[in-house]
Amino acid sequence: MYAEPARCLWAAWRSSRAGVAALEFALVAPIFLALIFGIIDLSRYTFSVISVRHAAAEAVRAASLGRSSNDVQQIARTQAPFLGDALSVSCSGCVGADASAVRTYSVTATFNFSFLLPFLPATTVAIQESTQITY
Repeated sequence: MYAEPARCLWAAWRSSRAGVAALEFALVAPIFLALIFGIIDLSRYTFSVISVRHAAAEAVRAASLGRSSNDVQQIARTQAPFLGDALSVSCSGCVGADASAVRTYSVTATFNFSFLLPFLPATTVAIQESTQITY
């Protein structure tokens, strides 16, 4: 007599779909969020690389126009405002060049990029771009 109600409860429990969506969300959400934040982090990295390249190119252009080393550094930081003071710029050939000789200007821009996701193996990557112009 007691087997019949237990069998009905077991059948009702097995056919119930309550809570399935919550379980599926709990399984899929961490992977989905990691993918989204990974895309955002790699986009930040790509933007930083492009900003450092652009800053180095504009800095060497300014150096070729006869600007001082401090001006070259300021122009590079102005061209990459999102990197701020973390952008390091060094210029060789910026000061004291002979106007009659062939001049070579070389600018190196460096930025240390930090990833937001803690499970990536390298959390800080150095982005370095060197640009040189001779005329």
